[in-house]
Amino acid sequence: MSTSGKLHLAAHMINYVVALPLMILGIVGVILSMIVFTLHASFRRNTTINYLMAGSVLAGIHLLIVDIQTMLVGGFDFGVYNTNEAVCREHTYIRYVTTVSTICFPCWAAFDQYVGTSRDANFRNRWRSMRFVRLAIICTVIFWILTYIPIIFTSEIIDGTCQLRQSPYKLFNTYVLTPLVHIIIPALVMLYYTRGTIQNLRSAIVQSSHEHLAKQVRRMLIPQLFLLVVSGVPFGLEGIYYYLTSNVQRDANQIALENLVSQIIMLFYHFNFIFTFYIYVSLSSEVRKALRKTVLQGLRKLQLCSRHVKVGNLMLRHSHHTLAPPIET
Repeated sequence: MSTSGKLHLAAHMINYVVALPLMILGIVGVILSMIVFTLHASFRRNTTINYLMAGSVLAGIHLLIVDIQTMLVGGFDFGVYNTNEAVCREHTYIRYVTTVSTICFPCWAAFDQYVGTSRDANFRNRWRSMRFVRLAIICTVIFWILTYIPIIFTSEIIDGTCQLRQSPYKLFNTYVLTPLVHIIIPALVMLYYTRGTIQNLRSAIVQSSHEHLAKQVRRMLIPQLFLLVVSGVPFGLEGIYYYLTSNVQRDANQIALENLVSQIIMLFYHFNFIFTFYIYVSLSSEVRKALRKTVLQGLRKLQLCSRHVKVGNLMLRHSHHTLAPPIET
């Protein structure tokens, strides 16, 4: 087998062996996070959790729509968005909107933690009301839906690959928008609001009044923001590299190698969508307790349903034997 063939095989194996199980793990995590956060009142009332729930919803949409299409192309050689212009535009547009919206909600959550530890009651009441949280979530999604509308008109199939064609918007997206939302904003948010939250917590008054759940939410949030920043760097640099080398002629080996590296970078970046809930579970005893309670309740309901089904079957059998006419001889 040639070198390019081996590299293409390695890229396919990443999708078979790694990406598919991780996608299933991510979808399970999204479902569990929605169940746990919505069934328990203490989570529903927590403003930071509401931002994280919004992020989970967008992550679920991304995994179910974008990642499935990507896996069909990268792992199984199905054309999908590389052969159909309409699907290409749909895939690219939804990928950008869901990715960037998902990034924004942990940033909003970090801001919410900063506000929640402030000693200024008016400041807390203004920026931490549930009304403001819902408005921020809706406006964030709408903002990115409108911002990425040009993607629909600049996406096309070039040389058998769905991509953005050369245009001023592609230049702006590559050098400004992508580095801004994938690297710069998460990094600044993590540094500024985490530092501000720590400074606020140095006050004895805030520390004494700060609830246990809020401390655990903060502990859950910092690793998520850190993962966003770390995974965003290679993702942003990859776009710049492809833009700078768009006119460079590549041989089969280089194309295969770049495809393999791109698969690895994309997989690493998707850790943000896959492992979020598992970070919450590992770092928060409150989430573990709620998850355990939810699972036990679900098992009890399954047991009750199983018993009702067995009782119903026994009653049907009994009634069948009772009502059956005698056999004439």
